[in-house]
Amino acid sequence: MTDARAAVLTDYRAPFTVETFPRPEPEPGALVVDIEAATVCGSDVHVWAGDLEGRLPISLPLILGHEMAGRVTAIGAGADVDSLGNPVRIGDRVVWAHTPCGRCRQCTLDKEPTLCPQRYIGYMSDCSRPPHFTGTFAEVGYVVPGAGRLVVPDGVESTWAAAGSCAVRTVVRALDVMGRIEFTDTVLVQGAGPVGLFTTALASLHGPRKLVVVGGPADRLAVAQEWGATDVVSVDEHPDPAARVELLRDLTGGGPSVGFEMAGAPGAGAEGIDMMGRNGRYVLMGTLGGPRQEVDVARIVGHGLRIRGSMSGDIGDYAVALDALDRFSDRFDWNRILGSTYGLSELDRAMDAMRAMAEIKPVLDPSRP
Repeated sequence: MTDARAAVLTDYRAPFTVETFPRPEPEPGALVVDIEAATVCGSDVHVWAGDLEGRLPISLPLILGHEMAGRVTAIGAGADVDSLGNPVRIGDRVVWAHTPCGRCRQCTLDKEPTLCPQRYIGYMSDCSRPPHFTGTFAEVGYVVPGAGRLVVPDGVESTWAAAGSCAVRTVVRALDVMGRIEFTDTVLVQGAGPVGLFTTALASLHGPRKLVVVGGPADRLAVAQEWGATDVVSVDEHPDPAARVELLRDLTGGGPSVGFEMAGAPGAGAEGIDMMGRNGRYVLMGTLGGPRQEVDVARIVGHGLRIRGSMSGDIGDYAVALDALDRFSDRFDWNRILGSTYGLSELDRAMDAMRAMAEIKPVLDPSRP
């Protein structure tokens, strides 16, 4: 094959068109892969809607998709090992990360590559220029030189690896930013989407006294309970934010000591701050766009709250994510979050399912029409 297909977004909120591009040849340090499975992320929906324009560098036209697992079909010079030193061979399954510049304060002094202002984010980059396959809603993916990449363990299904290559590594980073969770802690997770559910699963491994998930709809809250939540609060049954705050304070004896904002819903961050108990630690990750939120600063001061933002995850977080998916597959049924499988020509339907919350994580199989 000399050409391959991709679903292309030419304008915000527009339907996708399936286009054909030449299959790339790998430059030194690069890999070419055949996408085996890709999953739809909430960030894909935000980019499609234009919500992140002006916040992150985005250049249309785009091939969206950044949660993927693919089989290596071509290896550029010097790209025969992954980021952990494991050999990379033709036919191996890999996942890969966005690419920091390595030459800025955030990369070099702060050791925070996810905050690199020059970070190359493929699915936000112009796909009209070679190598074209910038995102992973396509038959082919291109791993650029300098991008962290990992061979997928045999025990991890490609669909799990795809979902984990963004959602789980983001959770791993957020947990690292949060710091140690003790068995005496009460934990709040806002959001029952993929990131919130994976947060629930990994936080439950620490055995907190309480683990409360706030979100919806009911089928997602059922997964949260299966994955370790001791209590759930439905935003459908409790639509008033003030009532939810009081309910959380009652459930946790004055407010949780640890909180994760993984919802991204309007007002979620401000609501979470109102929920937190004294000396609480609160990490915000879900809100990437949307309107400004009014926050009770006096509560932050009076309750001694410690608040941090967490953005994405680096290749080390990917490695931990894959290990978690492998080691704990007997404890958590990772398939519970996977939705229907779609072909490239059906991507609009998959995105609609994600936007409508009809599915937790739609799956894209580029080998399908």
